[in-house]
Amino acid sequence: MTQSTMTNPSTSTAYDPYETIDTSSLESLSFDDDASSKSSEPQYKLTIDENVVEKISSLAAQKVDGIIDMKGNVLSMIQEGLGGNDRKKGVDADVVDENNAKVDLSIILEYGKSATDVFDQLKDVIAKDIKDMTGLNVIEMTVNVVDVMDQEEFNQKRGNNDDDNAQDGSNN
Repeated sequence: MTQSTMTNPSTSTAYDPYETIDTSSLESLSFDDDASSKSSEPQYKLTIDENVVEKISSLAAQKVDGIIDMKGNVLSMIQEGLGGNDRKKGVDADVVDENNAKVDLSIILEYGKSATDVFDQLKDVIAKDIKDMTGLNVIEMTVNVVDVMDQEEFNQKRGNNDDDNAQDGSNN
């Protein structure tokens, strides 16, 4: 019988998973493991919901002369039919990132008013109000003129003809 003996090789063949990493690039990285070297400053973050941007835009648009109304969706019409008020009617906003937002408006233009003048006023008023209130920059604004009406046509469409009510009240 022969007995064999194993001898350890002179070089180690142990696996080193970090063998191929360039350690000079790792020295500049900061890891959260070393909490003692970091200050204990709290982290603060402000987020603005798209609904807020939509409401600010809608309220700002109401300041502009030449807009009879904003064109809402089916939900807006149902809400108004039940006596409610959709404060974001006709506005769709997208908060793109922490600093920027996009706004789309659908308006009913008052007959006789210049669409370009109304558009210029909307750009100024809405961008300023959004910036002042949220810090967001309006990077894109689309204004869709979906209808044009005079005040009388608008009142008739809404079913609140003030002339008829005044005449009815004086006859009683």
